[in-house]
Amino acid sequence: MSSTKLSYKVIGIDCAGCGKTLEKKLLGLEGVLDVRINIVFKKIYFEIEPTKVSEEQIKSVITKAGYSLYKDEDSEFKLEADLQDELEKRHQQSIWKSIFKKKELYTIIVSGLLLLTGALLQFAFAKPMGSRIAYILGMLIGGVFIFKKAFFSIKGLKIDINILMTVAAIGAIILGEDIEATSIVFLFSIAELAENISIESAKNSIESLINYAPSKATLKTKDGSIIVPATNVEINSHIIVKAGERIPLDGVISSGKSYINQAPITGESMPALKTKGDEVFAGTLCEDGALTILVTKRYEDIFLRKIVELVEESDQRAPIDRFVDNFAKYYTPIMFVVALITAFIPPIFVGSTYLAGLIIWSKIALVILVISCPCAVVLSTPITIVVAISRSARNGVLIKGGSYIESLSKTKVFAFDKTGTLTLGHPQVQEIITIDGYEERELLEISGSLEINSKHPIAKAIKEKMLDDKIEAIDVSDFQSITGMGVQGIINGQEWFVGNHRMIVERELEFDDYLKTSLAIMQSEQKSTVIVSNKTKVIGIISVQDQLKPHAKGMIHELKELNIKRTIMLTGDNSKTASEIASELEIDEYYAELLPDQKMKIIDEIYEKYGHVAMIGDGINDAPALAHANVGIAMGAKGSDIALEAADIALMTDSFDALHYLMTISKKAMRVIIQNITLALLIKLVLFVLSYFGFIDLWMAVLIGDMGVSLFVIFNAILRVKGKRMTHEYCDDDLCEVDLDTSVTKQVKVIS
Repeated sequence: MSSTKLSYKVIGIDCAGCGKTLEKKLLGLEGVLDVRINIVFKKIYFEIEPTKVSEEQIKSVITKAGYSLYKDEDSEFKLEADLQDELEKRHQQSIWKSIFKKKELYTIIVSGLLLLTGALLQFAFAKPMGSRIAYILGMLIGGVFIFKKAFFSIKGLKIDINILMTVAAIGAIILGEDIEATSIVFLFSIAELAENISIESAKNSIESLINYAPSKATLKTKDGSIIVPATNVEINSHIIVKAGERIPLDGVISSGKSYINQAPITGESMPALKTKGDEVFAGTLCEDGALTILVTKRYEDIFLRKIVELVEESDQRAPIDRFVDNFAKYYTPIMFVVALITAFIPPIFVGSTYLAGLIIWSKIALVILVISCPCAVVLSTPITIVVAISRSARNGVLIKGGSYIESLSKTKVFAFDKTGTLTLGHPQVQEIITIDGYEERELLEISGSLEINSKHPIAKAIKEKMLDDKIEAIDVSDFQSITGMGVQGIINGQEWFVGNHRMIVERELEFDDYLKTSLAIMQSEQKSTVIVSNKTKVIGIISVQDQLKPHAKGMIHELKELNIKRTIMLTGDNSKTASEIASELEIDEYYAELLPDQKMKIIDEIYEKYGHVAMIGDGINDAPALAHANVGIAMGAKGSDIALEAADIALMTDSFDALHYLMTISKKAMRVIIQNITLALLIKLVLFVLSYFGFIDLWMAVLIGDMGVSLFVIFNAILRVKGKRMTHEYCDDDLCEVDLDTSVTKQVKVIS
């Protein structure tokens, strides 16, 4: 079965409940496999079977529901002409200026003026007819967009807030409560506008990232330089960036050096020194010096834009949504029936006449209709998830969906890859030991030549040592990579092997006692070792050491403070080195000498034993293990499309500060979601009970039960969903040492 993924920009979806209703309607079409609506970024995503359903059928359902749409690529960056002007205008236009472009604002103003006029005519001048005309006009003008949406809802046979408000307004007019009718329309319209503005603000906070990338670039030419639109610069061109300017395109520095503020990418404002050969990204700030940069990506492919796209495409849904969906599915219809029963049954038993009782109980029924909208409850999850994802992106943390936020908040076990995660990922050759008259240079020449095409950090360390010692690689024939052991090949007619100590056992190599002792000492010093042998005998050992990250121990402690019950390290390194590192960092458990596929199996075992597990690695060498964890986190994913694709969450820096921020904002987001849902339901319950005692008027139901709750949900998310920085990140290591009262039992597992 082949499927096709589509995306559209959709206009008119302002209510979370409306989005849910449309999702269900579309999922009812045969051939529609998945539908996801992002009400913040106004996008709708589909996965369909083209043989069973067409795009035209989907468009028809959406337009019949009262929404307009256009293909998402039509809204992508128009890579020519007026793109730059559009970006400049958007950069300069504040959220408040955009308010005045909304037609709803002017209908609200007119409705408010007519409401005030009606009140003056009624109470100050005793002109009942004039006041009634003013109220009705105010209701009609203020509710024009509400009534339009209600019309499409009726056509689609769905009950939503627009129908409820329309019925309530018309009912109030019929009952002679003109001021109530205009008031509820006026207040509801204000609430809708306020919601839209708040959601627009959340959207702009992430979309504004793209504005960091300048629209113009200084292109280096044969005759000097020329300023051109950034969209016109081709790959392999050279651009010039001066001090105080932002870099317009991704590239590699070909000359010059400067401190670069990478805040738009990493969320960290502390500048980093970049020199020749270093990668730089569009939107980052060149603080001093001048740079010549070799462009590696066109403007439409810059990494900054990739960040914005990932946030826009992130799934706002979370498992907790299942409860919300089930609640919304039954709540409104049930409340609608309750309102009908309230209007027509009690008058039979209460009141001097049925008509008199009907008027009294109909007012209560209208109040019940107003509070029966589940919008605030439905909005609780997506608005909180969007705020968390957007805010995280601005702090160098990319989260691909709400499900990972919820899963992370439940996680009690953290598994770490060692190299590049707990360590700096830049190992260096420390010691070279040889026997039988071989020199250090010969050992480097053999091992470096065999590892010349490897991207493993240890191979990189050997090649860097070769470069430092000015040793050139020699030709290798019959090269082979041996999974889990190393590499082999023929050099100058002789067969050579380079790898780990498994190779000694597997190939039954002769191993000198002096080398055995040296190997044991190296491993006790937390050094990784590379064995170099010919066909029969080990002739040397190269020790390579990677430094632990300065705040790795502090992060392990902080995770335990965040209620992570168990920390586990996975490594392909030898058991002795792994044991020393685990002991120093106070990691609860480790698995050593793992092959890549074994890491994946271990993750499955950890899940079976402990439940939810998060795995953190580089997203490249350990992609299978990340994919098997409940949450896969790639560390140091800045600029790496591979890492971004492999992980559920990507940290743009190698700093543990980003991990701590991720954990705290995830937990805070889930607390806010639960708080919002609970409070919204509680308020509606209280209003429902009070309405039967006649304590709640229509305008109060709108102001508190709809407008108030919805705005609380939005602002509670915007104001309270924030992450925290790691307390150990910027302090001196000696001051960061923490004495834990509880002893930790190390469980050593060697997989062979």
